[in-house]
Amino acid sequence: KGPRGTGKSSFFRYFLNRCSYVPRQVAGLLDLGGITPELLARRFRDLLSGDSTDEPTETLSLGRQIHEIDELLLANNAFGRHPILLLDNADRASEDVVSALGILLRRPGSWTAILAVEEAGVVDVPRRILDECEMRLALSAWDLGLPAEFMETALPKYGTRDDLFSAQGITRMHELGEGIPKRMFSLADTALAIGAARQMDCIDADLIDQVYEEFSPGPPVHEIQEFEYVEK
Repeated sequence: KGPRGTGKSSFFRYFLNRCSYVPRQVAGLLDLGGITPELLARRFRDLLSGDSTDEPTETLSLGRQIHEIDELLLANNAFGRHPILLLDNADRASEDVVSALGILLRRPGSWTAILAVEEAGVVDVPRRILDECEMRLALSAWDLGLPAEFMETALPKYGTRDDLFSAQGITRMHELGEGIPKRMFSLADTALAIGAARQMDCIDADLIDQVYEEFSPGPPVHEIQEFEYVEK
């Protein structure tokens, strides 16, 4: 669990990228918000087949695609491949999509589904789906030491000094961003641009305060996200 901005999307992108280096493992990412059951099944079928069809989604019935998915799952397993389906915003899925997901989770063979669910939306996900989850990954806010270590390591890679941000500037960035990487890095990026324009030698706490006051959209909204792992 962790506040919004702790890296859900980054985690999915990193995971998807790393899967491409693992032999006999295929992975796909799908946002469940705003899609149809037919599109969910089609994307899963495309992942399993390694190809996509030009046939319009509306002409592909859910039942027909489920039958093809069953055959493709067994074929993938027979060749030693393990499919992984990353499902973002599972709590925003429509009732029809949730029902279709429940059907997919009961398909034969060995495969993995990874669901991202906001804690506030867990109540909207049927218990039969949550009961399938065998492992959870919590992403928490960073403590004060992590952004300092990150700056010291990352800044030289971009051709600049590792002390470009003062200790007070990093502390203030951590305080205003509440330890959430996305918020802290947004402050840092804007402060770097303004600091460069002003030809400043160091990004200090005063500049971080100015950036926050000028560009912050308001108090951060605390939303919890939870990762659900489903192993078939």
